[in-house]
Amino acid sequence: MIGWLRRIFPGQDTAGSNAGTRHDPSDPFIINLYDDRVVVHRPDGQREEVAWDILERVVVRVSNRAPWAGNAWLILIGAEDSGQGCVVPLDAANHAELVERLRALPGFNQQKLDNALRDAAAGKSRSDAICWKRGAGAGTEGANAGGDVGGSNNAGSAS
Repeated sequence: MIGWLRRIFPGQDTAGSNAGTRHDPSDPFIINLYDDRVVVHRPDGQREEVAWDILERVVVRVSNRAPWAGNAWLILIGAEDSGQGCVVPLDAANHAELVERLRALPGFNQQKLDNALRDAAAGKSRSDAICWKRGAGAGTEGANAGGDVGGSNNAGSAS
């Protein structure tokens, strides 16, 4: 379903399956912001992107899986039929600019992001929290991320 997400957060490390593709979690992810899209360059050389006009959800996750345990991640999910999306740690190069851009989205739930950052700093993991969802509206800032945590395939279908 979302293969790019599974590659970042695999179920188990398969040592020996690709010995040449071991990645150091301290290698940087690099975020490039453009007027029409965000592009993430991963340490393994892969590139992910999502266009702003098809962005459907922004999810924050604090992983409990090695080697990224205790780090906060943003998952930017594009429209289901687009195949676009990005997964990026909140310590990536240019992360502050990305967060500023996301905060400008109508109805972005800053408290959910702050809670995840607090848990990451304390070394805790947490379930996914939706910080923004297309169509949730600017007037529902406190409530826009409450339902659909982690699994609805109909995000943004009302827009």
